[in-house]
Amino acid sequence: MKITTTPLRVALLAAGLPFSIGTVFAAANDVDEVVVTATKREELLKDVAMSITAVTAADLELRHDSGLQDLTEQVPGLSLQSIDAGKTRIVIRGQNVGSVGATVATTIDDIPFFMSSAQSNGAFFSANIDSFDLARIEVLRGPQGTLYGASAEGGLIKYVTNRPDPTKFDGAFRVGMLSTSGGDSKGFAKGMINVPFWDGKAALRVVAFSNETPGYVDNPLTGAKNINGVKVQGGRASLLLQPSDALSIRATVFAQKTKADNNNNVEVVGAALTPAAPPNNKFDAIDGMSQGTLWNNSNEIDLKVGALTIDYDFGDMTLTSATSYGKNDLVFSSDISNLNLAAGLSYGDFFGGAIYGQPAGVLLTGNETNFVHKFNQEIRLSSNKRGEDSKLDWQVGGFFTRESVALIQPYVARNKTTLAVLAPPVGDANIPANYKERSAFADATYHFTDSFDVEAGVRYTKVDQQQQTVLGCCIIYGPGTTYPVRDSAESKTTWSLAPRWKINEDTLLYARLATGFRPGGPNFPTPPLPDPPNFLPDSTKNYEVGFRTQLADGKVSIDVAVFKIDWKDVQILGLVPTENGPIGVNGNSGSATSQGVEWNLAWRPTENLRIGYLGAYTDAKLKTDAAGLGAFKGDELPYVPRTSSTLNVDFNGTVAGKAVFGGFSVNSVGKRYTGFSPSVAVIEPHVALPSYTTLNAQLGVDFGGRYTLEVFAQNLGNETGILDYGNNGSRLQRGYAVFTAPRTVGVQFGAKF
Repeated sequence: MKITTTPLRVALLAAGLPFSIGTVFAAANDVDEVVVTATKREELLKDVAMSITAVTAADLELRHDSGLQDLTEQVPGLSLQSIDAGKTRIVIRGQNVGSVGATVATTIDDIPFFMSSAQSNGAFFSANIDSFDLARIEVLRGPQGTLYGASAEGGLIKYVTNRPDPTKFDGAFRVGMLSTSGGDSKGFAKGMINVPFWDGKAALRVVAFSNETPGYVDNPLTGAKNINGVKVQGGRASLLLQPSDALSIRATVFAQKTKADNNNNVEVVGAALTPAAPPNNKFDAIDGMSQGTLWNNSNEIDLKVGALTIDYDFGDMTLTSATSYGKNDLVFSSDISNLNLAAGLSYGDFFGGAIYGQPAGVLLTGNETNFVHKFNQEIRLSSNKRGEDSKLDWQVGGFFTRESVALIQPYVARNKTTLAVLAPPVGDANIPANYKERSAFADATYHFTDSFDVEAGVRYTKVDQQQQTVLGCCIIYGPGTTYPVRDSAESKTTWSLAPRWKINEDTLLYARLATGFRPGGPNFPTPPLPDPPNFLPDSTKNYEVGFRTQLADGKVSIDVAVFKIDWKDVQILGLVPTENGPIGVNGNSGSATSQGVEWNLAWRPTENLRIGYLGAYTDAKLKTDAAGLGAFKGDELPYVPRTSSTLNVDFNGTVAGKAVFGGFSVNSVGKRYTGFSPSVAVIEPHVALPSYTTLNAQLGVDFGGRYTLEVFAQNLGNETGILDYGNNGSRLQRGYAVFTAPRTVGVQFGAKF
């Protein structure tokens, strides 16, 4: 369904409400006041010499943003390949060819929490943190390896939590309900309490949350309704001790568990029978929002983190020690019966007829466990005198991380009627791996004048990896085989250079040249390819020019960046021909480039009205042919919209003596392409996905600054935008698509005390 109400019409309707001027617009955060820690120092956002978006707590609450999909609407150049609640690939500035290693790092405060290696599908392993009681989310675009290490070659998402406050007792809670069109209704509850003690020298802050997302996909085979609901539960506790002005100690524990009953796939016409000549209606849903499967495509993510950060102020410098340990376990199960071995021949039918003697086919499931257990230690020393007090600001440090990861993949064949496990076993793989990263870094800013300075950074990184593959009997891999331990070692130096000219107090012009890299590693051996070569690191170089200014006494703000990224030795997941057929291995193939412009514009015509327009134009393409991907020079990179933009209109005022606030957002996502594939006889490769537009809106009443009551709607126009697509993989030789969630309406009651 297309949205028929234009943004202009909605704006006029909103402006026509009987507001009286005078209420302070609480959700409008002046750029002058937004402090970020992108450079591991506190710095005003308007002064940072790189492309950065800080989505503040006020904006997160106003728009009811709760996850990565919501974040894409408020951050230029950020896109996702959304498969389900457990698997989402983060893409910044178009850096994606479908490889298994992450190109975007994620951190929680000073805790690096992402998979640095590519041994266990790390590209889909980034933490997706509930946003309740966050101070802000910082998104840094372009390579961040100088300060944040390997695998931050595309950018960084930094979740910044609220520190415990030793000066006051504080608390808040939110309760509410969500209802999805054509689906069910679910509730949520979130709470926070901050308790100071020890005569203002300590505080404990505790957060808890439980969210359920309504399901809306039905299963016509089993009769089950709303099978794709998601439940997220968790919390964190943070203890802050400040025994003296010089010493600060903060200990934090965090846990979040996400459980999805099924994925979000919906059966569409697809092109399973004719991948080389797909029908024009391939994106059309066959039977509404439905998915017919005999086996739930479920997933469960269990994230646990503990951290200790100690700061000691020596006067001229501060010593920081940041120690953390975390576990992120992902367990999911998939019905792969309907994936095609050849056009018109599914794996379920092939195994049923050729191996198990069941002409009606078998139920073939792929169960997978991925985990990363990650220890981090960083020590850094930073100067305290900055800007006018010193010509030179600096920080130096060392970093160590150790990851223990595993990829466990058992495949099981079952009778489609009784679900009994069939013999002989299909086969399984168990691939444990270890990753060690050691690095030293330095960053300095020299102030030539009060208005002009240059920041330079360098980082040397050494990476060692080990991996072993254990294959289980019988059909896929033959007799059980344990391969020798495979290893790799590599080192890399990354650097950045950023001149910055502060034209006046409200205007900044900067340039940034930065490099990043992603580690390579050992490959997964199989009987047809028992000794595959290691894959190599890839690297990026980012050229960027940015301009920020505020005009009309701060009522207008402009933030624009132009960039170009050269990406070399691009890591791919390709196919290698063998006597037993093609085998998928990690490799490197050629180069790619991404260039474009990003903008974030805001206008506050009155104290009660804020209008923002943000977006990006991204031209991301291969520079050379990539035979292992079946891709060619000039092909656009997958899941990167050429254009994307969001119009935000936020307002407040009074109605009948009550404070009222609200707004709406119109988000437009342009044409994107699916992933590459050399298997053109089975899979229609590099499919163009149509553009789409969604509308979100919210309206609330504030009762004296203590209680709030809000109603809100997401995807108000019930747009069926396509987030992911496969031309085969559903029953009856059809395809599947992941659509934007249907119209969801919510109500929330909040309180502060």
